Amino acid sequence: MKSYKLYFLIAMAVALPIQAAELATFDEVRKQYQTYGDGTRLSYLYNRCAALQLNVSALLLRKGQKKGAQDFESVTQHYMVLSEANEREIDKKRGMKSKDTMKTVNRAVANVSEVYSKRMKDNFAKRGDYLIGDVQLEAELAECNLPEAFKKKAVAD
Repeated sequence: MKSYKLYFLIAMAVALPIQAAELATFDEVRKQYQTYGDGTRLSYLYNRCAALQLNVSALLLRKGQKKGAQDFESVTQHYMVLSEANEREIDKKRGMKSKDTMKTVNRAVANVSEVYSKRMKDNFAKRGDYLIGDVQLEAELAECNLPEAFKKKAVAD
């Protein structure tokens, strides 16, 4: 019986950081980027949009909406290219040669994608919809659907 309690406590300890790992709003991340000039924040924004677009693409694909899914995948690729270019620029400023930059971007997008996926599944369990009713995700998707405007806002704020 005691071992069950121990497993429960360990599971709760592991779950708490995951629950606390809420996504900062885009405005918060943009403010960090502007305040500190940290180019990794810009890559993170691009990766977030790529991950969100990827999750929406997967949803549409499951619903049999291939064209819509392809459109979201195209936008995902656009954000990943933006992130890769930004990572190369960061490396250049640091005097480093860029190596396997797209692999780094792919890993980062995959990690953020998991966070979005979990949140969307939780939304579905609570509200019966993956996105609708989640104010932050709705706002982020609206922003991410306009890549050039998103990029301008990220670097110009």
